[in-house]
Formats: sequence, structure tokens, C-alpha cells
Amino acid sequence: MYECPWCTQKSFSFWQKQTLGPNRTLRCTSCTRHVSVPWGRAHLAAIPLFVCAVAGLWFIGDAFNSKLIALAGAFVGVAVGMVLTMPLYHAIVPLVKPESGARR
Repeated sequence: MYECPWCTQKSFSFWQKQTLGPNRTLRCTSCTRHVSVPWGRAHLAAIPLFVCAVAGLWFIGDAFNSKLIALAGAFVGVAVGMVLTMPLYHAIVPLVKPESGARR
């Protein structure tokens, strides 16, 4: 469980935090205020996802010389990237009070 930055109550689950992005907020069940994640850290945590997707697309596509198999390699890269991104997102991306431009 994660603490709300407003009331410090542990009211957010792992999966709730995984669905958050810099432009999305969730409402705390304790204080009913919205929380979000910081833009820079959220995008930094997503780098392994994009690197693995491009690597799968590039290396598998070159190895088999097929666009269809290259696309399958990209999907495998996305799956591997998610496995790397989720714990990284858990570790380095805190819950914060949202900026005024965040969507609710």
C-alpha cells in the first residue's frame, strides 16, 4: 500500500499506482483529494519498456528479415519491458499532489 501525500494514510494499492500517469489522478479514499505521479520520474521508469520494444523490433526483424516477425518481436519486447518497468515504477515514482493541469 502507498501513502497519500495529503493525509499520509495508506490508501493506494500497487495496481492503482501502476495505472497512474502524470496526466491522470486517483482520489484518496481517506481524504478524497486527488493524487498523481511526477512527469519526469514516470517517463524515466518507462524507458525500459520502449528500449525493449525497439530492440525486439530491430534485432528480431533483422534476424528473420520479416516485418511480421519483427512486429511479433516488438510485442515480446513490450512484455519484457513491462516486467522491467513495473518494479522500477514502484521504486522510483512517488505519489504526489497533482499539478493544476492534471486530468481528473
